[in-house]
Amino acid sequence: FWATCNVGADRPTDYGKYFQWGDPKGYTKEQVGKDKQFNWHTYKWYNDDKGIFTKYTTTGETLELEDDAAHVHMKGSWHIPTPDQVQELIDYTTKERIEQDGVKGMKFTSRKDTSNSIFIPMSGYAWDGSVEDTGEYCLLWAYKLSSCQVNNGQYLCLFSKRTHLFNNQGRANGFPIRAVIG
Repeated sequence: FWATCNVGADRPTDYGKYFQWGDPKGYTKEQVGKDKQFNWHTYKWYNDDKGIFTKYTTTGETLELEDDAAHVHMKGSWHIPTPDQVQELIDYTTKERIEQDGVKGMKFTSRKDTSNSIFIPMSGYAWDGSVEDTGEYCLLWAYKLSSCQVNNGQYLCLFSKRTHLFNNQGRANGFPIRAVIG
């Protein structure tokens, strides 16, 4: 079961907060650049002086609940989606790029029950001092590191009518999170 809003959002069309992979402290679009620079120098689990990761140091590693922003913010059984849950969303829904309440996004509708759908806004991503590409695409974190490189996390990429689970985005980037339960 997917949440109706991104973590930190009050409505489905709100972007919510942007998070670095494995850091539950999120920032709104307005805070990016003022309160948070999204880069390797500010990444919680990276020692910039030594050039090493201090936690989550093995490819394919998964988040602990204390570092899962969805669980920390929403409590209970909510968590960042697993790669399997992301793939299930991709495989078992129809996708339609729409505008809802003036916000561009992607509507996912269940193929089994067409009355069951969610809207995910095209909230872009945060890097350095700005939020880029809002209205164009959305990247949402999954709870597992890349199976190829320890500096990357897995994520859901929404672009136009295409959706993919990718394995190759630097975990210091700021992406929204859509929580799941179960």
